[in-house]
Amino acid sequence: MSTAQATRRDPDRSEAFEWAASTRATWREVLDALADGTLDLDDLWRRVADDPAVAELKLLTALEARPGAKKVLTRRALDALGVSQSITLGQLDGPARHRLAATFADPAAPDPAASEFDGVIIVISGPGGVGKGTIVQRLLDEDDRLWLSRSWTTRARRDGEPADAYRWATPEEFAAHAAAGGFLEWVEFLDYCQGSPMPAPPEGHDVIFEIDVAGAASVLERWGDAVTVFIDTPNRIEQEARLRGRGDSPERIAQRLLKADEEVAAAFKLGCEVVINDDLDATVAELQRLIAEARAKKAAAR
Repeated sequence: MSTAQATRRDPDRSEAFEWAASTRATWREVLDALADGTLDLDDLWRRVADDPAVAELKLLTALEARPGAKKVLTRRALDALGVSQSITLGQLDGPARHRLAATFADPAAPDPAASEFDGVIIVISGPGGVGKGTIVQRLLDEDDRLWLSRSWTTRARRDGEPADAYRWATPEEFAAHAAAGGFLEWVEFLDYCQGSPMPAPPEGHDVIFEIDVAGAASVLERWGDAVTVFIDTPNRIEQEARLRGRGDSPERIAQRLLKADEEVAAAFKLGCEVVINDDLDATVAELQRLIAEARAKKAAAR
């Protein structure tokens, strides 16, 4: 082979190197513009349509470049929307782009006062069908100093379920609030998402959360003196009967019964007060006693 042949560059390979370098430069320019706020998502979609290099940029990389973006919240929001974390910008269709733009432009943010809350916090958790909702409603009806931090959910309302039982949200609304840091915690449970917003009660009120044990752990991480109570039925036969009575499907009942024993173990590990709800009046009275005790401790510490 001659010297000329040895030093000659392959035209196809040379073009590939040049394309790769140009693409990386474009990606860097786009990511820098996202990071400093000079490029918003609407502008980004227009760039995708005009520039094949931008279309090859990973969606997750672009979203995480935005100012103030949190990686965990961004990834969980994509999961809630059912959008793959591995796709490129060019693989998103028009409706998906609109949903993402609405989600990540949502102005919702935690109320700074929430982290400064100094009242009593009561967390009610327990398996499905143990009567948590009925118990919480009794507590609210009988104590005007209690305020319920109403959970968000993407599941459908059950027949006869009050309109104010939850903040009913679409998956897009839920993901937007999650991406903006508006939840203390949220989980994907079975076939829907549910989350606890940062509490912002009226002045002079104490807060009740009705959430699962994982949510109770999140509350304790922020407010170590929260009162955590785990409600259970006398046995799983009773729980199954209650679930059937409220109209749950056989598949959902089986899932909830399977999960119940896991929740019991988690509650004991967390150190929750355990109350067996075999008599509603007695259960409510026991919770009222725990609340009064917590209020007395809080008052003495001030």
